[in-house]
Amino acid sequence: MRQFLLFSFFIIANQIYSQSVKWSLNTDKSFISYDGEHFLHSWSGKNDKIRGVIIENTEEDKFKQIALAMFAKDFDSGNGNRDSNMMELLEVINFPKIEYYSNKILLVKDKISFSGNLNFHGISKDLSINSEIKKTDNKIILSGEFKVSLVDHDVQLPTFMMRSIEEDILIKYQLLFNKIDN
Repeated sequence: MRQFLLFSFFIIANQIYSQSVKWSLNTDKSFISYDGEHFLHSWSGKNDKIRGVIIENTEEDKFKQIALAMFAKDFDSGNGNRDSNMMELLEVINFPKIEYYSNKILLVKDKISFSGNLNFHGISKDLSINSEIKKTDNKIILSGEFKVSLVDHDVQLPTFMMRSIEEDILIKYQLLFNKIDN
């Protein structure tokens, strides 16, 4: 009986595993950027050192999970002074990572929606993201934009000329995932 249960477990585990396809983020061809605003000027920064994975259930023809992670210190605005101030405001020593995870994913034609959780500056908040998707047999490209409130994540807004920056930053992204052969 014990051998039968063990054999059954391996059969079920193999079926579950074979139904899943993993896609790994290609860091050379992916980026996440932000745009910030102040009444006197605007700026942007870019991070191309992101890690991520998507898991697809091929039997049900849907995506099960996405996970993305990056370090806040890896955003580069092209201005060392600005980046240094940003790292201080984001308290990157205490809160080095920015992470997003979703297991509620809806795919409709060339649009995909993720309902998940953003962990930024030590604060976890629900975040829904709508994205365009282009999928071939070996790659997936997600692209789009959304806004994140710095205030919602307890980031102190810097001021200049007695006015603070806008509390929302615009996030833009293009994420290319390559299929991982099982």
